[in-house]
Amino acid sequence: MINTENLFYGQQENERILYVARPHFIAGFTNLIKVFLVAFVTFLVFFFLGKEISQISNIFYIIGTITPLTIIIIGTKLVDNFQKRNISYITDRRIIRFDPSTFFATNIRTLSWDEAVKVKTYSPNILWKQLKIGTVVVHARTTVKTSDENISHTSADDIELNDIYLYRDLGNYIDKILFTYKQLPKEMANIRSFVPKPKGERY
Repeated sequence: MINTENLFYGQQENERILYVARPHFIAGFTNLIKVFLVAFVTFLVFFFLGKEISQISNIFYIIGTITPLTIIIIGTKLVDNFQKRNISYITDRRIIRFDPSTFFATNIRTLSWDEAVKVKTYSPNILWKQLKIGTVVVHARTTVKTSDENISHTSADDIELNDIYLYRDLGNYIDKILFTYKQLPKEMANIRSFVPKPKGERY
């Protein structure tokens, strides 16, 4: 089954999707730049070797042309494949993340709102923060129980969403879900879907 905006693998009966989270396209673009940089460095290495070892320079030039092109083709397909398959769902019952581990395999991780206790948001650097792109971590009950201090790490039970646009707003939204689910469960049916737009432009 292919995950879509309205359906996902393992969806329960009458489970309502509130938001579908994907990594921001800038994150994919950044990974593509890394692929092209690796290809460019590879080309320079073989080109330099070809100039230094003139006896077999043609071999180095051929390898130095084919190898970077191969890196670009395979790398681009991998980035595109992972970007499309890296998808998370926030529903009225839980949060589910489909995390691609290889070109063909995908890890499925889920955390029910019963087991979720805390949300943390942060941005990896100043540039990402200015672009309002960051990470949202939903901590599981087991993480809190095994941590004596403030939570500064993630465990295998936590769900981590990377490169999310408006990450702070999404974190606040999940906090609202947790409060409503635990304190006002009858109000869960009235929670609106999250709209990734600046405040004042969502509804």
